[in-house]
Amino acid sequence: MPTSNPSFFQNRTNRRAAFLMLLLSLLLAASAGCLLYGRYKAPKALYAHIYLQGELLTSIDLRTVTETYTFTVEIPEGGSNTIGVKPGAITVLDADCPDRLCVLTGYTDSTLLPIICLPHGLIIRLETAHDTTPDAISY
Repeated sequence: MPTSNPSFFQNRTNRRAAFLMLLLSLLLAASAGCLLYGRYKAPKALYAHIYLQGELLTSIDLRTVTETYTFTVEIPEGGSNTIGVKPGAITVLDADCPDRLCVLTGYTDSTLLPIICLPHGLIIRLETAHDTTPDAISY
């Protein structure tokens, strides 16, 4: 007796499952595309504002920086942070604070996260000319 082998898509349940898998695959691809587009098209910082214990020390226009340079910020209570600036980015190269988390941040050109040395009260905040970044970030 010959057995019939119906096609996978002749069964109504199989067609629905295939359609759902296709829909989920397209949704996943679109989400990945949006994330990658946002990562590569995010606004780059133009200005670095350096604050020490709440007061603005200096602002650096990162667009005008042509060569890498460093300078040191002396903390009134003792201690120091060495700041490194290169075209389009800024970092804390060295700090004598206990945790040195600010040094681990590395060079940044993103307006999303500031560089903070909490023991010394140093904050480096990056901004664009027209800051359009979110007000808060969740992890």
